[in-house]
Amino acid sequence: MKKIFILLSLLIFYFSSCNCQGISNIWMGGYGNQIGNPPWGGWKMDFFLGPPVITYENRAIDFDVTGTTISDSSGNFLFATNGVTIINKIGDTLQNGTGLSPSTYSSPQWFGDGLRLPQATLILPLPESTNIYYIFHMTIDTISSPSYAYFFYNSIIDMNLDGIKGAVIAKNQIIQTGLYAAGGIAACKHANGRDWWINIHDRNGTGLHFFLLTPVGVSFSHSQAFNYREGVGVYSFSPDGTRFGGYNSADDFELFDFDRCSGMLSNFRQVTINDSTIAFGCAFSPNSQYLYGSSARYFYQIDVTSNQPDTTLITVAIWDGTYYNNSALSFSLAGLAPDGKIYISSGSTTPIMHIINYPDSLGVACDVQQHSVYLPVYNSYTVPNHPNYFLGALVGSLCDSLVGLNELSLSPIKIQPNPTQGLFQIVYPPQSQNGSMELIDLFGKIIVVEQIPPWSQLKNVDISELSSGIYILKIRWGNNVVYGKVMKE
Repeated sequence: MKKIFILLSLLIFYFSSCNCQGISNIWMGGYGNQIGNPPWGGWKMDFFLGPPVITYENRAIDFDVTGTTISDSSGNFLFATNGVTIINKIGDTLQNGTGLSPSTYSSPQWFGDGLRLPQATLILPLPESTNIYYIFHMTIDTISSPSYAYFFYNSIIDMNLDGIKGAVIAKNQIIQTGLYAAGGIAACKHANGRDWWINIHDRNGTGLHFFLLTPVGVSFSHSQAFNYREGVGVYSFSPDGTRFGGYNSADDFELFDFDRCSGMLSNFRQVTINDSTIAFGCAFSPNSQYLYGSSARYFYQIDVTSNQPDTTLITVAIWDGTYYNNSALSFSLAGLAPDGKIYISSGSTTPIMHIINYPDSLGVACDVQQHSVYLPVYNSYTVPNHPNYFLGALVGSLCDSLVGLNELSLSPIKIQPNPTQGLFQIVYPPQSQNGSMELIDLFGKIIVVEQIPPWSQLKNVDISELSSGIYILKIRWGNNVVYGKVMKE
């Protein structure tokens, strides 16, 4: 009892003022403003206040397979792109924001309303800047089959211009020329916690190219040769930055270990999938243990911590054959969302998506729920290409020379509403590991115990069945513990 009152008198609220918080909380897709059926227009998912709030939006552009967004540290939307055009925070075309990745494929005669290439754009904030953002982008530069990208571009946006709506100050700057797979752009924080590694693939399946974004801009770093099967794929770094993997159109999982200091890949492993349909979606679990991949009909899981990941291959879902207005609700692109769940677009233009509720769980316990997320308008495959913006410095590594951060020491957890009649929400800094939450009464009895997934920022709690009074909230990530006080009315 004495300890509890000591806790009450010494409550310290450490809430993260991390300059990344909120940056990936807005997802967008859908179409521009059109009249008639089916329902056209844009959709938006806002994860900042908890489970996604899904709304309709008027905006100037269509989204197809290509699309990504960026918000500020408070979760306010800044801009988005479909690979050809950039829109600003009010849904209009960003100043000088048209004509990205010029080519026949990106022209109005082909896909000028939005590229049909997975991960052909990616947005990163310039390190140590509060207003400069880099868009990395590419397109198909040859229409013949097989198709290739010849150029890897970047464009730069200054959010202080045009009345704080932003403007493009440099466009279609060629970073490097070559023969690349069109799409599959991925990024991971450097181990110094400040800079970014960005990589793209050779089109002929012979290697990868790495670039480094620092406060002075982007530059080529190095290339690595690997012999993998040629194909267009979707790729990602694990949330903890230790692995790089993907699923490509040659029906293979590709998996590497990754060194955030050197930017070097190692321990290449390949898991062959005997599937007759093309591979399309890929996402890591929040705890970085599982990699998911989807073809149109099947959704797979492998354990990336295994030395023999091919022995861990599990089919966690089979498309159930459902259609919507004659369009197949099969599997397509996948993305890990801020709520710790994986969202999957359908394999046709429909207003319905799928979800994996517990991606940290083994096998079918991950709980794939087909056609369970409903949008107000049609979606054309779109899932944003977001890296883990919250990954910090690799403490203790040889290149941890910029920061020595204790991620929890920056700012306080928030409890809202407080007092509460039963339902309340905890807002906390994203962490790279699983956490736990305990609710303790004034007699020291633990009343509620729940898990907190890595990289999450929000936790909804229901204490409607508990008696009125004061409860101690205890949250632990490893050796870091924070406390709060909850008042139940």
